[in-house]
Amino acid sequence: MSFITQVTISIVTYFIIRFSVKGENSLYLSAIISSGIYIGAYLYIYDYIKFLPTVHFIAAGLCLLFLFIAYCEIVILERNIKKIKTGNLIDINEFSIEKNYRIVFYLLGIGLSFLTIALVSGFSIQSNISSNLLLKSVFTVIAWVVYLLSLIIMRYFNLSIKFATRGMLVSMIAVLIAYIGNFYIVRNCVFIICVK
Repeated sequence: MSFITQVTISIVTYFIIRFSVKGENSLYLSAIISSGIYIGAYLYIYDYIKFLPTVHFIAAGLCLLFLFIAYCEIVILERNIKKIKTGNLIDINEFSIEKNYRIVFYLLGIGLSFLTIALVSGFSIQSNISSNLLLKSVFTVIAWVVYLLSLIIMRYFNLSIKFATRGMLVSMIAVLIAYIGNFYIVRNCVFIICVK
């Protein structure tokens, strides 16, 4: 099972639990269970390689997971704000707007922490620069900068949810390009070497 497949399974698990369990704890429960599923699947499939690669891949997977969770919660928050503005108070989320805003801020902080760990451990693992490392590094740094700016601007300058959503989308796309692009580069290089 590939890295992207493991992350996708944990994201799907998050969405299933988040939207099937009702109540205030559904967010926390779904985030903890999906994180545990990712970590358990990674350790079961790959065992324990070495400390630094294990930390890198677990942090990278959890970063992607929390990036998707934060994006989902930002979209839910935006929908709730629109419902309140139109006067539809019947079907709003179980969290208040202020509490949901704080939750999104914490989720962004957790995701940024995992992205920082993945970035530092990734640089520590690789000693030579190759095309796949360059691609991953550039797009991960772009994602880290956009993620950090979104977090700082949300915290100190009251960035609107609309712009935070766009920043999260850019970060998600950059991280996905880094990891999916790396997968295709490595696969094509191996295919070219095998053909020769």
